[in-house]
Amino acid sequence: MAHKKTWDKTDNSMEAQKAELRIKYLPENAHVLDLFCGNGKMYESAYRNRVIHYHGVDKEKVHNLDICTLADNINFISTNDITKYNVFDLDDYGTPWKLLYLILRKLHRDKVTIFITDGLVLRQKMAGTVTKFVSATERVPQKMNLPGINRFYVDIFATMLKDVERRYGWETEKAVYFHNKKRTVYYWAVKLQHTP
Repeated sequence: MAHKKTWDKTDNSMEAQKAELRIKYLPENAHVLDLFCGNGKMYESAYRNRVIHYHGVDKEKVHNLDICTLADNINFISTNDITKYNVFDLDDYGTPWKLLYLILRKLHRDKVTIFITDGLVLRQKMAGTVTKFVSATERVPQKMNLPGINRFYVDIFATMLKDVERRYGWETEKAVYFHNKKRTVYYWAVKLQHTP
């Protein structure tokens, strides 16, 4: 019998809690772009019959070709109009900060809700080094070995949100999270408002 390793991908771990987070913080008149839609667990648990419009994107598998696109998320965001969406779901196995920055740089609307599954803390625990985005937001040398950096994850995430505000004018109205038992993955609901 093969043993599962901590870093093995688990499709929709913490599924019930993630669905509850989405349901609780969905805005009225939600138009959702689910950028890691996969087999449709969040669509079925959180979005179906609760949103006005839903579109899923995934580069590996999609649950319904009528409402999803099989494509790379970065390319999809770069080449499509995303203005109609007021909810973005970034349920990545890793760290979706690059995609988050791309969305917020491109998006032109007053408010947005973003659901983020962030595995940065696991990467920090395993490598102990600073990623490119953390280096940029925290102003520490990239690849610097900082034992225990994962203990400051929430503060690092907060600094990233302030960086998004400074760069693109997206002010954080609300940011709530929970984490898995091992504190290796954090699940966020972030509500942002664009300020001129």
